[in-house]
Amino acid sequence: MSRIPTFVTASEHVYSVLKQWVLSGELAPGEKIDQDAVAARLGVSKMPVRSALDKLAAQDLVLLHSHRGVTVTPLSAQHLEDIYLVRCNLEGLAVQLATEQLTPEDVTLLNGMIQKQEELAYQESLDTEAILAANREFHMFIYGLAQRPVLMSIIERLWEQSERYRRILLIQPGMVDGSLNEHRHLVELMTRKEAEEASRFLVEHNRKTQKVVLSVMQNNENSEER
Repeated sequence: MSRIPTFVTASEHVYSVLKQWVLSGELAPGEKIDQDAVAARLGVSKMPVRSALDKLAAQDLVLLHSHRGVTVTPLSAQHLEDIYLVRCNLEGLAVQLATEQLTPEDVTLLNGMIQKQEELAYQESLDTEAILAANREFHMFIYGLAQRPVLMSIIERLWEQSERYRRILLIQPGMVDGSLNEHRHLVELMTRKEAEEASRFLVEHNRKTQKVVLSVMQNNENSEER
């Protein structure tokens, strides 16, 4: 039986492309988005561009201004703190619930994901997109084990908002290796059914990421001021 083709509307296509441009930094934080240029580049009218921007604004990835058009949401220490404040609480809860549901088969899958991350980390050229995707796959698999759809949907949205910050982390020396070691330890704690300890460790893991990213952002701001 042939597969039924999946049709993507112009608005959905523009949304997907614009979202990737924002998350990857091709559209830089604070940059004004030229809707005419986007429409011309993607070969669509302005209507699907406006629709896509409305969706991105609802996700806090762009800002809609009454008289200045649309700009990419800037990165800031306050925004970073807001995201990680909520992420730490919700993801810590998700890890605790997931640990209670963890099976030996889940552990095997998680260790396989860590192995995949190791292979990506030690390639000659760093594939940022692949590393980010593998890291997300690992975390989302764990949170999915909690079997709480509402909790999962909120975490996924927060991850999208924080992806631009996580990209800053990848270029820091030794951070990928450190993250791998922490992933291994998290799985060990979960395997031993130490739910509360696993939850605390995940929060520490997230706060460490936040601290490093904030330090890099502040150093960059200081360099620009000189």
